Amino acid sequence: MRWEFEATGTLWAITTARPLPRSLQRAVTEHVEGFEAAWSRFRPDSLVSRAASARSGGTYRLPAGSGPMLDLYDRLHALTGGRLDPLVGGDLVRLGYDPQYSFVVHEAPDDPGSSRLVRLSWAQTVTHVGDEMTLRTPVLVDVGAVGKGLLVDQVSDLLLAAGCPTHVVDGSGDLRVRGGRTVCVGLEDPDAPGRIVGSVEVREGAICASATTRRAWGEGWHHILVGLTGRPARGVSASWVLAPTCAMADGLSTALFLAEPDALAEGFDFDFALLRSDRSALISRTFPGELYLA
Repeated sequence: MRWEFEATGTLWAITTARPLPRSLQRAVTEHVEGFEAAWSRFRPDSLVSRAASARSGGTYRLPAGSGPMLDLYDRLHALTGGRLDPLVGGDLVRLGYDPQYSFVVHEAPDDPGSSRLVRLSWAQTVTHVGDEMTLRTPVLVDVGAVGKGLLVDQVSDLLLAAGCPTHVVDGSGDLRVRGGRTVCVGLEDPDAPGRIVGSVEVREGAICASATTRRAWGEGWHHILVGLTGRPARGVSASWVLAPTCAMADGLSTALFLAEPDALAEGFDFDFALLRSDRSALISRTFPGELYLA
């Protein structure tokens, strides 16, 4: 059975052998609401929006289970040499990907004179212990590179705890598969939505996809930014990552736009396929699928 609902600004779906009870559906939607109330940079009342507009830094109590996500960001930030950085939220707003989705660019992404002389970084600005986060100064924290994957994992955990061990949670590009069922996933061409350029089999794990064309608003202007510059990443069009958890797969699918796979493999065990901007491809040796490129 398939249940669809809106979350994180997109359509989600949960597939199970039997219909989900109404009580479990309510538990899922309430959990999603709590997550977005904390982490959505598109909501002016969210925790991250309030922290960004505060007069000074401070310590914030986060939803239970946030600590592992921040730990994951620490690892990805280090392995990418600071290129993956949750503090690009402010840069996204300046480039037009703001809470109103105006897509009006306030700073040309290729104008070096528009960059801030001093850039704040995750490692220098944010500390955390467990589910508490301390900001040394007000900044907009954007957990988009990992957050949706974490939420998919948490929804999957809710289903498992409620006695629904076999399921697929699809967060619109972020999938968590549980219960031993093998799912065949089509890989979409980033340059031609709806066209399938590959497939992969997922069993008891997660797959996440990232592409520069999904949230783009002009030639070369997209949502995957280099933390060191605040400018869009170049060279990769799409990536697909298989990992044990959706949070890990989500973070790594973004990190592949910012660092070489070998560098990321020093800290994570994962499989991947990526499509470069010149239409060449790279696939890990044990990737359980293929790309159909001419």
